[in-house]
Amino acid sequence: MASRRTSTLLITLFGVLMVSSIVLTGVFNHLLAGDPRVMVVTLKQDAGEAARAQLKRDCGSLPGVGVVADAGNPDPAIQGRFPVRFTLAGATPAQEAALETCINQHPTLIRGLLIEGDR
Repeated sequence: MASRRTSTLLITLFGVLMVSSIVLTGVFNHLLAGDPRVMVVTLKQDAGEAARAQLKRDCGSLPGVGVVADAGNPDPAIQGRFPVRFTLAGATPAQEAALETCINQHPTLIRGLLIEGDR
């Protein structure tokens, strides 16, 4: 049977371990995490892979903006149904505005846009 002092010590150590793990998780997940923002551009229903490639080529090379690589099946018939994603990590408001201006120059291709990961 453990003594009262041993039980108190074990409970205290468990509490300290729990609080420190919560604090460290919060620090690394929120304070030290990078900019997670991604602009998602949805294309019109039958735009296809050629329209996606054109949008990536025209707007993906702007300063402060990067194109998020496609994931999944690389078949153009399948990828053509998905939106184009641009990473905004570290982009200034002026660079974001330039990206939106570039996207708005393709009104026949674009259905809508939104920003994911905005805090």
